[in-house]
This record gives sequence, structure tokens and C-alpha cells, in this order.
Amino acid sequence: MILETKRLLLKPYEHEFADAIYSVVSQAEIADTMITIPHPYPKALVNKWIDYLQHSAKQGTAFEFAVFLKEDPEKYIGNCGLVSISCSHQKAEIAYFIDKNEWGKGYATEVASFMLSYGFEVLGLERIYGHCMSRNAASRKVMEKVGLQFEGTLRHDIKKGEDFEDLDLLGMTRLDYEKLNAKDPIH
Repeated sequence: MILETKRLLLKPYEHEFADAIYSVVSQAEIADTMITIPHPYPKALVNKWIDYLQHSAKQGTAFEFAVFLKEDPEKYIGNCGLVSISCSHQKAEIAYFIDKNEWGKGYATEVASFMLSYGFEVLGLERIYGHCMSRNAASRKVMEKVGLQFEGTLRHDIKKGEDFEDLDLLGMTRLDYEKLNAKDPIH
């Protein structure tokens, strides 16, 4: 099943994407602000990651999609999804990254907005949250643009390399989403 946004195709992960994925996840700029992406990125991890993503989708614990450009359907530019899905609490974490060569074009905002719709309308979630390193102003801006609200900073919450990092936590409830997407009764 391929999902579509205005400019992007969201495809389930397949092993045939491995080389294209590696060219993005191996970028130092991606790894710098991603909690779980090491640098240098061992190429052997790509296929293991794809296996993990496929297994998580089957289990319903995460739905992550490979992001491709509609204008160039073979060009992998990143990842988006809902992870850490809790069925009992009806919540999930939004996650995304975009190829550094595609930054500043609004793709992260486009996929994040789509994932909110997917989470609330398709999966029936009550809450979607996201977090980013406090120093990652661009990621926080994406979350704020799509309507997630700042909820606080988790000080020294993770260790990246030798440094402890603060994480900014943002979230949205179903009611927030419905208010944001309410139709203007005048029109």
C-alpha cells in the first residue's frame, strides 16, 4: 500500500531500498540529532533496520514509511511514521527525518501533518507526541507548525556519544486535532 501526500509517496519499507536508505542515514547531519542513528552508520544495519520496521508493522507497534518524491518516485528522501504505539493507551510518537539535501523544502512538515491524520483518523489514536533534542530547532518548528504543543523539556534525558542531551516534548490530543481541523462554518 502506497500512501500519498501532495508532493510525496510513502511506501512500506522493502529491502530493495537499502542502498538509497544508506545514502541518507549515513549522513552525519542526520545522525547528529537523531537519538537512534549512529555515525558512522554501518551499512550492514540497513537490512536489519528494514526487518525491524516490517516486523513492527506486522505487530502494530509502529508504522514507518519510506518517503519518496512524486516527481522522482525512485528517489528516497527520508522516513516518517508513528512509533511506540500503545494500543492500551491509544497513543504514539511521531518520527521523521529528511535527507539533508532536501531540507528547507517543507517535506518534514508535509509528512508530519499526514502522519497526524493517519494516527487520529486511521488508527483512532487519542494522543500523538514527539520529541527532539532541544538544540534541534528545525524539528521542533516542524512539530509546532503541524499543531503539536510544547509540554516541557526533559533535561539530560538521553546520551548521544559522550554528551547528555535535553529533549523537548510536544504533544497533541484528538480534541486538539479536531479543533485544528474544524471546518469554518461560514464557508
